[in-house]
Amino acid sequence: MPSLQFEETDRGLSLTNGSLTVEVHLNKGTYDIHSATPGVPAITNAAATVILRDGPTFSTRGEDLEFVGTTDVSDTHGKGVTLLLTREAAETEPEVHILITLYERQPFVIVHAEIQNPAASPLRMQEFRPLDGATLETEAKALRFYKHGWQSWSPTVVLDTTGVDVVTAPPVIGPGTQPESREGRFTSDLVTAIVDPSTNHGAVVGFTSNTDQFSHVWFDRNTSSLSAASYADGIELRPRGVLSSEPLYIELTSYAVHSLATFGDTLAAEMDARPPTEVTSGWCSWYYYWQGVSEPEVVANLDYLAANRDALPVEYVQIDDGYQAEIGDWLTVNDKFPHGMKWLADDIHARGLKAGVWVAPFLAGARSRLFQEHPAWFVKFTTGEPAIATLNWGQLCYALDLTHPEVAEWLEATFRTICDEWGYDYVKIDFIFAGAVDGVRHDPNVTRAQAYRRGVEIIRDAVGDRFILACGNPQGPSVGLVDGARVGPDVAPYWLAFDRPGQRTPLSDPSALNSIRNSINRFWMNGRLWMNDPDCLLVRESDTALKLDEVRSLATVIGMTGGMVLSSDKLPKLSLERQNLISLLLPVYGKTAVPLDLFQAPDVPQVLELNCGTHRMLALFNWSDEEAMIEEPLPGSDWHAFELWNEEYLGVVSSLISLRIPPHGCKLLRLTPVLGHPQVMGSTLHLLQGAMEIAGEDWDGKSLRISLTPVAKQDGALYIWGDGNVKRIPIEGLREKRTLTI
Repeated sequence: MPSLQFEETDRGLSLTNGSLTVEVHLNKGTYDIHSATPGVPAITNAAATVILRDGPTFSTRGEDLEFVGTTDVSDTHGKGVTLLLTREAAETEPEVHILITLYERQPFVIVHAEIQNPAASPLRMQEFRPLDGATLETEAKALRFYKHGWQSWSPTVVLDTTGVDVVTAPPVIGPGTQPESREGRFTSDLVTAIVDPSTNHGAVVGFTSNTDQFSHVWFDRNTSSLSAASYADGIELRPRGVLSSEPLYIELTSYAVHSLATFGDTLAAEMDARPPTEVTSGWCSWYYYWQGVSEPEVVANLDYLAANRDALPVEYVQIDDGYQAEIGDWLTVNDKFPHGMKWLADDIHARGLKAGVWVAPFLAGARSRLFQEHPAWFVKFTTGEPAIATLNWGQLCYALDLTHPEVAEWLEATFRTICDEWGYDYVKIDFIFAGAVDGVRHDPNVTRAQAYRRGVEIIRDAVGDRFILACGNPQGPSVGLVDGARVGPDVAPYWLAFDRPGQRTPLSDPSALNSIRNSINRFWMNGRLWMNDPDCLLVRESDTALKLDEVRSLATVIGMTGGMVLSSDKLPKLSLERQNLISLLLPVYGKTAVPLDLFQAPDVPQVLELNCGTHRMLALFNWSDEEAMIEEPLPGSDWHAFELWNEEYLGVVSSLISLRIPPHGCKLLRLTPVLGHPQVMGSTLHLLQGAMEIAGEDWDGKSLRISLTPVAKQDGALYIWGDGNVKRIPIEGLREKRTLTI
């Protein structure tokens, strides 16, 4: 890529890296971004705007911009140049700046809006729009809009812009600030992609930090207008002080699916993400026992895991909701756990496993001692009443004020007790959107994002390097503080939450399909921001409404998306067949499949592809209620195709594969390049058919040598192609490395 070239022209300023060009119209107060790739959209006529809470709005549009100069930058994204621009304004007005950075070797532009207060009194800042009222110039006849949700359970979907946005309400959307609802408007939290589904060309626009401010991006269909805002929430800007928006990422792309991953890399670098190097696995009590969990039941499952370590080599045992005396009274255990939580952690450790526990630390129920004894510890409505975070557990639950010094002390002491005294290695912190509710806090000069991060930072400091799994968490400001994060609504032992004819099922309600949708659509987060938690795998045959095809689809999505694998069944009750569905995912591969049809599928993507080196895994899904024929083009040369769930060799395929799939079911294919000599084409020992259990494969012209490594499923088969025939090689008792010669 050539070095950056800057020039001043008759029309204003031009800065290019050969792939992207930024043009600034000094006399209009706007900027444009163009791509050198034919057919890729442009962003034009973009202004920057700053909004005060109790005062006027200051926009660069229609105002003269003064070019202050350029600054060389060298940061986590590489080397680049920043254009410094100032809105010409009256002496008494705040100074509004635009900072536009283009890098030598990056496909994106970073834009900040900034304000400087020249007055002798503070200003109350509400909102920054580094991109305001821009036009998305595209030749597309139809567009799809990637709608990213605020917190774990918020819908993350791709919508047709000829339709309508998904209507949601707190706590699924962030409280306090939302773009005004309009006909034809589509709103996304943190990031969006607006894409021509026929070409995958489009624009990816999002904020690469939510450390201090929450953010939105929105698109207006009727005007092809694109805007992005980050929220200062009315905090004060001192005299002569400077305050900036969060950094806004703008990429014009020829393949939007890959550009979402690039955005994820940039966000991770900006916020010092801490994804673990190894994928977490475990057992969770919630989806079988619910709040009825008890010490004897946990021990029964622990006994089973200890006795079946080869088949179920999970790392953690997590006690979920149900052990505590009350919501908020985490250190007081109820009578279902007579030996206490330290005893249970010690017992888990004695079996060679690690101990995890669930806590909802940023709220407390009305019945709790915490709320009754410390009413001053809670965020307040402007009326002085405690701010309600949620209605759950048969009571109102109130939001703790994470800026209150006494709350900070209590929070630290609670997690030091759980980890240092009780001995838990893993904490699942749930319902933590409560830390970001809108309201009056002890410290009035923090944003909702800052208050939330204070709380998570306290927990991180208290638990040290132990594993933190966030759930119900605002996604943006969690980056850099947690090891894992739930990326979708709760799974459930049923496919859909409700069946309401003529209405779309609520996309945040617990259900297997809702969990699957978000897990696929947030693929770009896994291994970049944290380890994705797709929620638990449920495989049981009783106490469930899930059919076998639905269980297989759930297992396939969890295994292909590469995040955490947590089982949540009564293990001693499982048949060997159903237990094998868990074993198939272990150990976890950890790499993330790409949804090839993210911007083409009518709802949930139905094609996932994962490159495993020696072969590709292709998952085809039928999300409809009727049997359907699913087709997918194939790249390049001929492929051997083997389908796992039916253990069926489909022959050599090329150009296109077309399979009939049952309702809510899937086909999971290993695609192996045809080499013309004997080779492995399928395996039933692991979901990814050779990615974990086959360490090597060598043909010397006479014989095929296959090196096997033990995985959780020890009995199965390899399928070998040779001389036009397929041979099934049984594998039994794979407990140590083994070499086969065929």
